[in-house]
Amino acid sequence: MQTQQNLMGLIYQLAQAETQALNQQLKQLNLNNEQARALNYIDQHPGTNQRAVGSYLGRQAASTSNLIKRLLTQQLVVRQVAADNDREKQLHVTTAGEQVAQQIAAAFTTVNRQMMQAVPVDQQTQLSETLKLILQRLSRES
Repeated sequence: MQTQQNLMGLIYQLAQAETQALNQQLKQLNLNNEQARALNYIDQHPGTNQRAVGSYLGRQAASTSNLIKRLLTQQLVVRQVAADNDREKQLHVTTAGEQVAQQIAAAFTTVNRQMMQAVPVDQQTQLSETLKLILQRLSRES
């Protein structure tokens, strides 16, 4: 049982350290984790709407609205009326938003590289496969 608790604790600590490292990079971009995820989603799904962003993030409509307003204020996204529905507002990233989305991707790459540098190359595949098995098992049981 002690080994299981240690493994769970280590996985938790690793996730926390990764989140902290990523948040430090996002802070330099004037974004929090949720804003970065929303911007990335809008970048990947041009013309999406606020409802889809909220669903992706698992947020209520009001909090999604506030998050989108912040991205609008920062001029990272714009709202446009849909061509086929005057009531539907589509979201698109601006040129500045595209640049920030690229910086977000670079931040993820940097953090991932830092993590992988700590694992010997010959053990990386095994570690990845083991973590996938754990994730699959937990996903099935929940």
